[in-house]
Amino acid sequence: EKANVNDALKQAISLLERHYNFHNIEITLNLNENMPEIMLDLNLMRSVFNNLAVNAADAMPRGGKLLVSSRFSPRDQLIVIDFTDTGIGIPPENLSKIFDPFFTTKEPGKGTGLGMAVTYGIIKRHNGTIDITSELGRGTTVTIALPLETGMNYGEPS
Repeated sequence: EKANVNDALKQAISLLERHYNFHNIEITLNLNENMPEIMLDLNLMRSVFNNLAVNAADAMPRGGKLLVSSRFSPRDQLIVIDFTDTGIGIPPENLSKIFDPFFTTKEPGKGTGLGMAVTYGIIKRHNGTIDITSELGRGTTVTIALPLETGMNYGEPS
């Protein structure tokens, strides 16, 4: 349905703010209020935002900051969403494996290694991109770019 990405972000974050994993994490929303609506599967997109926020919290076991921002690039016709944390960071050798199914660095019982693979699939289904930059000891930024015309792709031939 036609929806505003900011609404989905606010909904996902408001549910998580009360979760015990977030009690020592300062969440800041920096959302561009002049966002065009795009075609989204809202449930799937909230799932993406939830997963990214939970991963950020897991990377900050002693607390930290999570900045969630959105912006619209008229030149590129893209909506861009960033999740930036002040967590432990991702080792360079793991960055290329992040989206592999069943890849996890979490201890047994703490993660299946499917969250980022599913997230990747959802973003691709919206004809978007997802990129990760990280610095050990400084934190991680996950950037999602969604085209204004998502042309939702559910596996039909193009």
